[in-house]
Amino acid sequence: MKRVVLIRSNPVAPDPPVEKMADALIQNGYSVIILAWDRSKNYKAKETLIRVKSGNVQIIKFGIEASYGSGMKSLKELVKFQMRIFKWLSKNRKTYDIIHAFDFDTGLAANICAKIYSKKFVYHILDFYVESHNMAKSKIGNVIKRVEIKVINKSDLTVICTEKRKEQIVGSHPKKLIVIHNTPQNNIKIDSSFVPQGNRNKCKIVYVGVLGETRYIIEIAEYVSKDKRFEFHVGGFGYLEEKIKQYADKYENIFYYGKLPYEKTLALEKQCDIMTAIYDPDVPNHKYAAPNKFYESLMLGKPVIMAKNTGFDEILETEKIGYLMDYSSEGLVQALEYLYNHRDQWSGMKERSNSLYENDFSWEIMQQRIKKEYLLL
Repeated sequence: MKRVVLIRSNPVAPDPPVEKMADALIQNGYSVIILAWDRSKNYKAKETLIRVKSGNVQIIKFGIEASYGSGMKSLKELVKFQMRIFKWLSKNRKTYDIIHAFDFDTGLAANICAKIYSKKFVYHILDFYVESHNMAKSKIGNVIKRVEIKVINKSDLTVICTEKRKEQIVGSHPKKLIVIHNTPQNNIKIDSSFVPQGNRNKCKIVYVGVLGETRYIIEIAEYVSKDKRFEFHVGGFGYLEEKIKQYADKYENIFYYGKLPYEKTLALEKQCDIMTAIYDPDVPNHKYAAPNKFYESLMLGKPVIMAKNTGFDEILETEKIGYLMDYSSEGLVQALEYLYNHRDQWSGMKERSNSLYENDFSWEIMQQRIKKEYLLL
């Protein structure tokens, strides 16, 4: 039995890409352990278990207090995390055969250890580092990009999450490159006991994820607060958490659920009407965005609102499975009004979304790709 260590720079609580990869590997006969970064408080290491479909997975969390999304402001803490990874991989080098690192903030240390200890190395790019951190035009960004290209070139297998991402890594020469879309697992458990708040006769808009400023969350809340035809259902955590709580306390058609486990996230989305996956097209990385919410909308058959010139905009427009908006307040209003006034088209959108998921994006297809390529390592 080959042994794999997965490495991610968040606490994996939850983290669908990591959890699905762990599950797929276990199903194919690999043993798996996860290394993760808990930024909530300081401690050396904490061992626990997380549950995936195929069983329990051991996870070791390193506690290094830092802010999420703070970029170079947390450079000192990032270096500490890299050192913890390096020390663990060195000390436990006889307990694994393959290192599977997610993104550059784990990939550099993982790549060095793989070379030193003659381990197979898988580099999984969920976000190309310099563009996801708005560093593409800076001197430090150019240095990081060159180093990340070298990491890609030295990996035994490189994983990207969309075909379009090949444009981001132009100049690299991966030995092997595959696309693994971050789609929900087939027959994933949805919490049937979860019932959203509100009036079942209202048009329900839903967003669950990171509560960041550029996702048009406050703009939706502001619009819905003045239009009683709609409800806005929000889950997640982040910078805007307190503001959303204030909206929910003040308005009877806005609801905040806090941080939700994935089975409740899907339950909430399934019982709402319109999903959103709105990203700022001026951020270079958003051109290649592969939001969970897009894939979830396909599986659940829900119309989705996205911004022009962001990831999957061409598919949304071609397949007519939602609304592609201008990234502006006026564009948001047009999107909401269009979908509300064309409710008779939702059933057709559902059929096209479900068909697209089953034929092109289903997790079963992704699992077969993982199985095939891992066997060749």
